[in-house]
Amino acid sequence: MRNELSLLPQLVESVERQQVRPALWLIVDDHSTDGSREWFEARAEQLGWVIVLTAPEDPDEYLGGHIARIKSWGLEQAVERATERGVRVEFCGILDADVLLPVDHYARLLARFASDPKLGVASSVLKVPGSERVERWQRSDRPRGPTQLFRRNCWEAIGGLPTYQGYDAIANLKAKNRGFHTLLMADLVATHRRETSTREGHVRGFHRRGSYAYYLHLHPALVLARGLAYCLDAPHSKGIAFLRGWCSAALKRSARCPDPEVAHHFRHDRIWEVMDATLGRGIRFVR
Repeated sequence: MRNELSLLPQLVESVERQQVRPALWLIVDDHSTDGSREWFEARAEQLGWVIVLTAPEDPDEYLGGHIARIKSWGLEQAVERATERGVRVEFCGILDADVLLPVDHYARLLARFASDPKLGVASSVLKVPGSERVERWQRSDRPRGPTQLFRRNCWEAIGGLPTYQGYDAIANLKAKNRGFHTLLMADLVATHRRETSTREGHVRGFHRRGSYAYYLHLHPALVLARGLAYCLDAPHSKGIAFLRGWCSAALKRSARCPDPEVAHHFRHDRIWEVMDATLGRGIRFVR
């Protein structure tokens, strides 16, 4: 969390009332200045199963690699501290501070894990704030980062949560490549209290998404297709911002993800995945 004070009471309520509550909830405070840290520390004293830690690096950027690194570190800390408390950790995951969960969220995710021993990563689908419509372009095989839950042996097999931009997509990719199934549960809906990437507004958020696409080596044909797809949804300027972000990063020859597994997938394999999803062949977009 970073400066999320107004969102915290409902966030805590949504976790406290879970049918299956987390054994340990570790909050990574990314140097909040609005009293979020103090509020959560007071709650932690009352709850006992909540720990608040400060992010291990300064917030030189709010999103991107910084967020990936501190989430990866936080997940490691959560597993380690739960183990120290005598918990046999079988599942671990992420919950963003701007998400509200249905009461059966973890119960239903764990039930799906139990029904499929090869399921390594799963998440709920995210709903548009103030609407019953889910966010567009969510794919059935791509669990979402804000509620991503891992089977522990899968999390260990991929080397922990990736520390690169686009960490959630990379985690899904690495899990698949190691023989695990990945699942976005279309009938399990969590509320995203602001649309993905829009904390600083649609233009900056989707410009950043475009730069991420360049960083991940996304094929230019898919970049163009994604930009056009974003233009179909209001505000229609999102697609233009996305394309400008990719072009800006390309012209600057910005750094790209150094992982060859990631580069190969986004340059080549991703094209066939998108085609399959568009044609409804196994993989599909959630409507």
